[in-house]
Amino acid sequence: MTMNAGNQRFEKIRHSLPDGIVASSDSHVLRAYSQDLWPRKMIEIREQGPDPEPAMDLVLWPENAAQISDVARWAVRMDCALYPYGAGSGVCGATTADAGEPRPRVVVDLKRMNCVRSIDRKSMTAWVEAGIIGENLERHLNQEGLTLGHFPSSLYCSSLGGWLATRSAGQLSTKYGKIEDMVLSLECVFADGTVAETARAPRSAMGADWTQLLLGTEGTLCFFSAACVLVHPLPEKRVGLSFETPDIRTAMEFARMALQAGLRPAALRIYDPLETSLTLSRAVLKESGFGGGAAIVAQFEGGAAVTDAGAGELLRMAPLAGARRIGDQLAQHWWEHRYDISYKQQLIMSHGRMILDTFEVAATWDKLQAVYEAVKNVNIGFGIVLAHLSHFYHAGANIYFSIVAHAGLTPDVPARYDSIWSDVMRAAEGAGATLSHHHGVGRLRREWIMRERADWMKIFLKVKNGFDPENHLNPGKMGG
Repeated sequence: MTMNAGNQRFEKIRHSLPDGIVASSDSHVLRAYSQDLWPRKMIEIREQGPDPEPAMDLVLWPENAAQISDVARWAVRMDCALYPYGAGSGVCGATTADAGEPRPRVVVDLKRMNCVRSIDRKSMTAWVEAGIIGENLERHLNQEGLTLGHFPSSLYCSSLGGWLATRSAGQLSTKYGKIEDMVLSLECVFADGTVAETARAPRSAMGADWTQLLLGTEGTLCFFSAACVLVHPLPEKRVGLSFETPDIRTAMEFARMALQAGLRPAALRIYDPLETSLTLSRAVLKESGFGGGAAIVAQFEGGAAVTDAGAGELLRMAPLAGARRIGDQLAQHWWEHRYDISYKQQLIMSHGRMILDTFEVAATWDKLQAVYEAVKNVNIGFGIVLAHLSHFYHAGANIYFSIVAHAGLTPDVPARYDSIWSDVMRAAEGAGATLSHHHGVGRLRREWIMRERADWMKIFLKVKNGFDPENHLNPGKMGG
């Protein structure tokens, strides 16, 4: 077989690989690891065909932190760029290489690091390796009568390390928090091969919080090899409730009142009227007695007494906020089908010239309605903008927008994607939102993080230079 450029570059460096590291330069493997699920790249491949050559030159599968350390030191000696890889389910291009990267490009896949090392039932924590897939972690904990409480829509195809790298959110975040709220300590491997653990305590005032500094940096400062996470008993009881409001503004106010009154439903979902009509089951809406407007689903879980009390208080509060209770068939249907939508998107993306993407922003309550209206009013041509709210806090909430569009007469579909993306981002930015709530930055939002946090990104680049002075770790990301 004729070697491609990646194979040829691999030949120059493979003789120096650390002992015991499993590696591949097979062209099919390299292609698989040259992209994640970034919709723009998928559109580009659909419209223009695959790239002539894989973007990556080599894939490595370390099995422990010591081997990652060996790989990091090797990369410095051989001047290679390293790209941390979990399950490849990211939607922002965070694991992909820029075309201009001149050094050998090496993927470091952590999926062989997939063990639950230990569980401390008194402290209710677990040490878990970063490569474990979310579903496997949750199943392991369930067998012990426990749960992490983290249920992203990508649970079946995303890893703990990916969650840490992007500050992931799960469907039950209103009760359990986002991933950064669940981490007590991190085991990290730095660019010079140093293996270190951040402080393991419920809170500390010993200087900066290194755990929070490293979370969300998408492999640009270190590898996450393991994490100590908080776990919880499996819930004794679940209660699902359904409501409707005449409009999204009333629904937002209902949610604000509930959160600021101290209620913490495991899940709270508000669907705007358009998304309600297009994505929720019409049969179930009818069965639930839905009359129109915005649909709301709430799910409480935990100890029986606390769960009943929380659900009861939300029911008492609803009419005061202008919300009407409807049949709980809607809440039950949501719970049973809450992962379905992620697997239906390909039905749209399989059609030529179609554009589909989602983006999630967050804002404080005083700005939330303006953010919603600004994005919904963007003219995206032949298409629609759907919206639901799915993560709630004392001070504000997340809005999750979905764009479904056709490129129309524009000959360059990826360029049309870029134009739509720019327009909706500008609208959200202008209304006061932060431009990522849980998908991270990657290549997609590289320009936007520099706009939103320009002064702080100058400081971050100084931090990056201190951790990784030769820019070996995921170069080209986070403004670097």
